[in-house]
Amino acid sequence: MQLRWIAVAVFVLSSVLNYLDRQVLATMADIWVAHHDFPTPPDYGLLLSVFSVAYAIGAPFMGWFLDRIGLNRGMSISVALWAVASAGTGMSHSMTDLVVWRAVLGVAEAAGISAVGKVIGMYLLPEERALGNATSQLGLSAALAIAPQFTVFITYRYSWRWTFFGAAILSLLWIPLWLGTERLIPPTVQPHGLRGGVHSEGLLRDSRFWALVAANAISMTVYSLWTNWTPRYLVRTFSLQPPDAAHYSWIVPVCGYAGGFVGGSLSWRFIRGGDDTVRARKRVCLLAAFGCLATALVPMLHSPILATAGMSFSFLSIAAWSTNLYTIPVDIYGSARAGFAVSGLVFAYGAMQAIVSEPLGRVIDRYGFTPVCVLFAALPLIAYTVVQSLIPDGSPEPARKE
Repeated sequence: MQLRWIAVAVFVLSSVLNYLDRQVLATMADIWVAHHDFPTPPDYGLLLSVFSVAYAIGAPFMGWFLDRIGLNRGMSISVALWAVASAGTGMSHSMTDLVVWRAVLGVAEAAGISAVGKVIGMYLLPEERALGNATSQLGLSAALAIAPQFTVFITYRYSWRWTFFGAAILSLLWIPLWLGTERLIPPTVQPHGLRGGVHSEGLLRDSRFWALVAANAISMTVYSLWTNWTPRYLVRTFSLQPPDAAHYSWIVPVCGYAGGFVGGSLSWRFIRGGDDTVRARKRVCLLAAFGCLATALVPMLHSPILATAGMSFSFLSIAAWSTNLYTIPVDIYGSARAGFAVSGLVFAYGAMQAIVSEPLGRVIDRYGFTPVCVLFAALPLIAYTVVQSLIPDGSPEPARKE
């Protein structure tokens, strides 16, 4: 294994911690309700919406911040801030406290995916970038798999507050680990944005940037569904208790990890076969969009095992899609501007989630998951049409010209 992949793997740990901090809440909400461990039953849909609004608003600023101040300082500050927000959640005594700290967490964690875009542009070759994003998907999927068990283990043995404190401590430990790694393994490509000073605002005048933003907002509804609602789907549909649902829900993100590598491997093959980078990513996105049609079948599966299998295939497909879509901005704009470029997609995801989360919760409470799954199944194909229509093949900024 080349040293640059070791550096990428260390950075991926930040993705694990990023998603662990936020996904603890998905399981904790059911524990609070079932065991009356919080003064008033928190509104999970509202908390998710607050986080998503803060995440969406914070994303462009954090992407710009990373390009201007440099990856190392920028990411250290954001990780420290989200650790403080996680600890603050653990100290909450009211819904107001939770809302404030989830908003702070949303702003801080908005830097995570943009930072990964810069790292894969700095350390990896063009054909390896989607695989690098797949490695990041491993981090996200690992956190989604760990979070339910992590939450149940600490909460039932100690206190629900220590679940959030533990996540904060792990995040703080990552900062010196990454700074030491970067000194030992310098980037393959040294964009002038590594140490700061890049102006990325010009991307706002590029129609390709806005096409990517729109496609991400439309398609990643499927991703949001399974990252935020898998435990609740199992609890509501099959009347499982949270610890029982956790025995199934960890499988879904593991399949997301597999989907990331399937998507990354396919684009690697297409590029090695002669496709330019953008064409290769789009080909994989089309295949993944067809796979997402299986989302509509999930409510027809009438056992926890079969439903978990259906959710897993759906999540595998959307993970293959996102791995390639999030790599296209790095292909087009280079690693120096990758922070802001990728932040546009992060903004789109956060804005979408903020808009749909509360209404989605009401629809699910009233009608169940069937109408949601049927509608969301078709959205990635619509998003692919946007990408294919507005983003031409070819990468105008070759990766090695930074």
